[in-house]
Amino acid sequence: MSTAETTTDLPAGTAADAYRPVTMQRVREVIGYPPRFIAEKKEAQLGEFSARFIAHSPFFCMATVGADGQLDTSPKGDPPGSVRVLDPWTLAIPDRPGNKLADSFENITRNPAVGLVFFVPGVREVIRVNGDAFITDDPELLGMLGADGKPAVLATIVRVREVFGQCGKAVIRAGLWDGDARGLADAALVGGDFYTLTIAENAAKMADTLGPLADGLHEVIDDHYKNDLY
Repeated sequence: MSTAETTTDLPAGTAADAYRPVTMQRVREVIGYPPRFIAEKKEAQLGEFSARFIAHSPFFCMATVGADGQLDTSPKGDPPGSVRVLDPWTLAIPDRPGNKLADSFENITRNPAVGLVFFVPGVREVIRVNGDAFITDDPELLGMLGADGKPAVLATIVRVREVFGQCGKAVIRAGLWDGDARGLADAALVGGDFYTLTIAENAAKMADTLGPLADGLHEVIDDHYKNDLY
């Protein structure tokens, strides 16, 4: 049974009815507009750093769209390296034995759109990937995606459409990381930091969009993390 088939109608009156929606114009009045380097930060493929970040991520969330347009978000956890970067435009995600609801699979077979958020323990920032996906049972790929001596049950192939990093304010506010004995942050960042590596990976574009801000970006980010979390 799909997510759409299990969705129930809301009762006649809920707490949400006490509030009124606002327009996007009002949203912009409140939050403003992003600077150019943020507005244009999305890339159409994985770079070396974003691929390494994903390779060191043991946890991510995947959003899919049901037949009725409702979103479903599923947490995924596995040893680092389980999500394979097949090329700069393609990810392969293993499926392990679970509760057999298969909501994500039901959704993907109806609407291929997916959104992914990858976390690395100890790193405040995250990598986000948007694209479209399909399910495969290719034996060779399932073997490559195996864990604990067992092949993956199925695999999700994601065609990458957008890749971008997101700042660490949410992770900082959550107090999410208290340290990781595996050293995944050091392995993903190879002695650098998220923004240095992001800028280096897209040097020409970032130099153009950042302009004079490029030399002081770290100070700006650190100030935001220190003084602008709330």
